[in-house]
Amino acid sequence: MVYKLIVTERADELLDAALHYLIYQLKNEQAAAHLLNELEKIYDRLEENPLQFPLSQDAYLAGKEYHEAVVGQMNYTVLFCIKEDTVIIAGIFHQMENYWKKL
Repeated sequence: MVYKLIVTERADELLDAALHYLIYQLKNEQAAAHLLNELEKIYDRLEENPLQFPLSQDAYLAGKEYHEAVVGQMNYTVLFCIKEDTVIIAGIFHQMENYWKKL
């Protein structure tokens, strides 16, 4: 089954903020490129089978049926939910954030 992928406006804003931080604060364009590359891989996997990713480790988010996909070799997490044949990306967060407060 192929799932439809929807990236929310909020998720786009959070990604833009992360990229801005990596490029302009840390001066690390390579890390920004790596983040985008790894996100593309995760998005492809989500379209194929989003259930391969576990429910959120946060009890509140798990109760709302949010799943987490960890970005490889980086401290970022993609938070998403599944509604029938659609995957909705709610946000992209650094793992040190209390991201349930930012939804």
